[in-house]
Amino acid sequence: MEGVLDGPTIRVIRRRLGITQRELGERLNVDQGTVSRWERGVEIPRPARQAALRSLLLRDEERRHLNRSLAVVRHNLRPATLLDRNLRLLEMSASGELIFRKRGQDPSKLLGITFDRYLDRIGNPEMWKHVQESGLLTGDALLFLFTVNARGSGNTIVWEPILEDGELIGVLNYVSHEFAFPANQEFTIEHVGFVPADDPARLITLHRGKRASHVAGPAAPD
Repeated sequence: MEGVLDGPTIRVIRRRLGITQRELGERLNVDQGTVSRWERGVEIPRPARQAALRSLLLRDEERRHLNRSLAVVRHNLRPATLLDRNLRLLEMSASGELIFRKRGQDPSKLLGITFDRYLDRIGNPEMWKHVQESGLLTGDALLFLFTVNARGSGNTIVWEPILEDGELIGVLNYVSHEFAFPANQEFTIEHVGFVPADDPARLITLHRGKRASHVAGPAAPD
């Protein structure tokens, strides 16, 4: 059972939301004086109000994550793309376009494509099974990641689910590391894994390719 929200915590939540005591009271159907008493510790919100406060904080976290994801792509902070709830490619950063070009792909022809169609195009339809197995689509994975070998050029891609009211509405994915595999002319997936939402200290491997031992960077498999 979750702990009771105390006065200082309620004040922090309100300030993170950027609203006044009166505005928070309006959202929770109480007056400004009640909010003031909560924050001073004179009163403790009833369980229903506690749940409503937690819901407000969760929605704020989700909104901030969406805004951060948009900023990463639109300000070209790293090679990244945005997918919608159907895993359709919506946007990509300028450096993200460069990654696709390095793979010999035309970025303009990828916009609007769904991930399952993209997998068919590159000859790796089995990756879809790993996406489903990871729990990414159901909110059970904090992160999903895979490492691509594109004719010797290696990069690890991390997927972060974007949620709204606990439901998947999109995905931010970005290149976390670039390195070189031994020279080859293949396009392969060399490692697939995920971090479960209930155990962020674990990185669970779903697939190891024949070059997995050459994967470099923070997400290198054991």
